[in-house]
Amino acid sequence: MSVEGSGADDVVLGLEGFCVRKARQVGGEVELEVETTAAWAWCAVCGVRAASKGRSPVLVRDADVFGQPARLRWIKRRWQCREPACPAATWTEQDAAVGPRQVLSERARAQACRRVGREGHSVAAVARDLGVGWHTVMRAVWDHGRPLVDDPARTADVRALGVDETTFTRAGPRRRTRFVTGLVDLDRGRLLDVIDGRAGSAVTGWLSARDAGWLSAVERVALDPYRGYFNALVAGLDAPEVVVDAFHVVRLGNQVVDEVRRRVQQETLGHRGRKGDPLYGIRRLLLTGHERLSDRGRARLNAGLAAGDPHDEVFYAHVVKEALRAVYTAGDETAARAALAEFYEAADAADTPECTRLARTIRRWETEVLAYYTSDGLSNARSEAINALVKKTKRVSVNRPWRGLWVGGPPLPGWRGRYCWERRWEGCGGVSGGEGRGRVRGGGVPWGLGASEPVLAALGGS
Repeated sequence: MSVEGSGADDVVLGLEGFCVRKARQVGGEVELEVETTAAWAWCAVCGVRAASKGRSPVLVRDADVFGQPARLRWIKRRWQCREPACPAATWTEQDAAVGPRQVLSERARAQACRRVGREGHSVAAVARDLGVGWHTVMRAVWDHGRPLVDDPARTADVRALGVDETTFTRAGPRRRTRFVTGLVDLDRGRLLDVIDGRAGSAVTGWLSARDAGWLSAVERVALDPYRGYFNALVAGLDAPEVVVDAFHVVRLGNQVVDEVRRRVQQETLGHRGRKGDPLYGIRRLLLTGHERLSDRGRARLNAGLAAGDPHDEVFYAHVVKEALRAVYTAGDETAARAALAEFYEAADAADTPECTRLARTIRRWETEVLAYYTSDGLSNARSEAINALVKKTKRVSVNRPWRGLWVGGPPLPGWRGRYCWERRWEGCGGVSGGEGRGRVRGGGVPWGLGASEPVLAALGGS
């Protein structure tokens, strides 16, 4: 089916300086035959009015239209300078909407970047949908995504900073577990940067690169109960209010319950938990908030403790954990202090090494724990969400979620990488390969924002 162009078609096209000549359906796609509205051209070298030298069609993939894939058939004009002595001779018209020798329009390239970055699709999936090569989409991600990352406004006006470490690669036969530290603007839920390692020195180095105005603007900080981060942030920032993340504090209580349960399991039965063992059967109930247990759940919990906890050690660990949780449900700082005193009493009454260690840890962080109430409940929840997003996008970025290995450094802004056919990342100084060149020796790709997607998804996706 084919129809002639009209004024309405030009409005739908949405490209300034272009008009639609024809619209047709070709192979399940919308094909728009377009031309520029310029009737004349002048030589860029000598300024003489050019003469027409015919036309040549160029096929370009465009952004989807009305839920269907679309492409443009641009009938390009060719021009010839009338001045015989002019070195320009002939040329083909150009337009910013479609770059020279590009197979994607600029808005299609922007759409590809948005799908890879904000929507978390893999480069291969986007390339497959557009019918172009992997490197073509990767270059679009680089060109349109890098300005988002480099935009100074992205990291400006940070009032609440979240710092959290996460595992980037797990240990394997040929590598150690590798950690990275994420820094997040908690007010906007925006990833500021990902830095190598989880030592305080890594955070200190990052903060030293910020100006005094940026550092003084940060008023609140949320972090794990880790002194390395704490010391770096207190020394690098202008007296921020430090809050220990509630999730990580409660997780310490859950870890104590698990440790006591496993120890009692070994002491009473002499083996790890198995199906049918009383304590193993209630391992999840022990970690569930007591108020969330049903009557049946409470009955199972009590029965498991009666059968597998002869000295009530697991029971007391569970009580200590619930007392710690009560600190965050107290409602205000005064009630939280009272709940914290009850927690210390419960830990002393439990008289187990695990509970004693937990109480000692909470005492060291007591001021930062209670700061939860003076900071309007500030937490690192958005940092955890960003970590999950980075990991999810990292898995799909190389399209080999169970076999791709990262070595030679994590994907950090400004880093270059090379994805080799042995499926390993190795640091290298430059970028090999190019747009539309197909398979390149060594599998060279522009890493751009991190194997493009992981960092872009969070950095440019807000």
